[in-house]
Amino acid sequence: MNTFFNKDKVFIIAEIGGNHEGNFEYAKKLLLDASKTGANAVKFQIYKADTIVSKVEDAARNKHFKNFELSNEQYKTLAKMTKEKDIIFCASLWSKEEIDIFDPYLKFYKIGSGDFTNLPIIEHIVKKNKPLLLSTAMSNLDEIKGVVEFIDKTNPNLRKDKNLVLLHCVATYGDPRDEYANLLSIKILQDTFPDINIGYSDHTKGIDACKIAIAIGARVIEKHFTDNKDQEFRDHHLSVDVKEMKQLVEKSRKIKVVKTKHTDKGYVQEIANATMVDPKKVKNLLGKYSKKPTPAVETPARIREFRRAVYLKQDSPADTVLTKDNLTTLRPNKGIDARDFYKVLGKRLKKNKKAFEAIYLLDIK
Repeated sequence: MNTFFNKDKVFIIAEIGGNHEGNFEYAKKLLLDASKTGANAVKFQIYKADTIVSKVEDAARNKHFKNFELSNEQYKTLAKMTKEKDIIFCASLWSKEEIDIFDPYLKFYKIGSGDFTNLPIIEHIVKKNKPLLLSTAMSNLDEIKGVVEFIDKTNPNLRKDKNLVLLHCVATYGDPRDEYANLLSIKILQDTFPDINIGYSDHTKGIDACKIAIAIGARVIEKHFTDNKDQEFRDHHLSVDVKEMKQLVEKSRKIKVVKTKHTDKGYVQEIANATMVDPKKVKNLLGKYSKKPTPAVETPARIREFRRAVYLKQDSPADTVLTKDNLTTLRPNKGIDARDFYKVLGKRLKKNKKAFEAIYLLDIK
C-alpha cells in the first residue's frame, strides 16, 4: 500500500472543520476557496450531535454540535466537488456508522485529539487499512505510546508501510497564544517514534508556527481555514484565509529542515534563518522538549469535556449484559473511560440505567 503523501514534500491540509457553522452553501464556498490555495487536502468534521456528545450528561454541548450539522448527502456533494477541483477530500469521523458510509470517499483518515483515546473508533478505522493521521492534543507521551501499541496490535501494516502519522497539537481553542504551542514536542515525537511520520495540527494565529514546525521536520501540516477571521465562532479566529494559506503552501516548498540538535546553542537562530521568523518568537513557539498537556489550556476539566467514556445506547434494566451492540462511546469523559471499553464487555448491570447516562464501575458486576 502506497503512502498518501510524498515524504519529500510537506502535505498541507486546509481544515474547514466546523467553520461552515451548519450552512451548506457556505461550506461549498469555503471548499472552493481552499481549492485555490494549493493545499493538498480540504478537511471537514462529519458528525451528528447524538453520536459525539451525551444529550443527558452535557445537553448544552449536544445542542452546540446540532447547530453545526450537515446531512450525509451534503457531505457527499462536498466530496464530489473536491474531485472536480483536484483537491483531496478528508474528514474526521465520529461514529462507526459514518466511517462506513464515507469510507469510499476517503483516501486517508484523520482522528481528532478528542478521540485519541477512543479505542473502539480507532480499531474500526485501523481495520479499513487506509493511512491514518492522529492529533495528540491533551495527551502525554505514555498515552501516545499506549495508543500506538494498540494500533500496532490491530493492524501492524499501518506503521510498517509508513501510513501512520502522529500530529503534535495543543487544544488552545479560545486562547491561541504562541507560548502554548510547544513545538519542540515535534522533536520528542520524532525521537520516540523514529519510524513514524510526525506532523503538526496548528491552533495559533498566523502561519509562523507552521513554518517552524516544517523546519523542525513536520511532514504534514493541518491549519484551520476561513474567509473571515472576525466571525464569532472561535475557530475562525485561529484560521487563515486564502492569502495566508497560499503563503503557507509556498513557504512549505522552500523551508529546509534544520539538522542542528535542539540542544545546540545556535538552534533557535537556525530555525529563525530557515523560516524568516523573529528569533524571540521562535523561542516562544518552541517551548520545551516534552509532550504532555499544556496546563493553562488543557486542564483536567477540558480533557474530560473532549474525551469519551462508555455509554449505553438504550435504557437498560439491571442484569443487562454489556456488549458491543448496546454500548457506545461519547463525550464527556464521565464514568468509565473509552479505553476501558473492552474490559467491560460481558459484565452485567447491577441496576437500571438510562440511555446516554454515565456508567460507573460501581454500576456493573
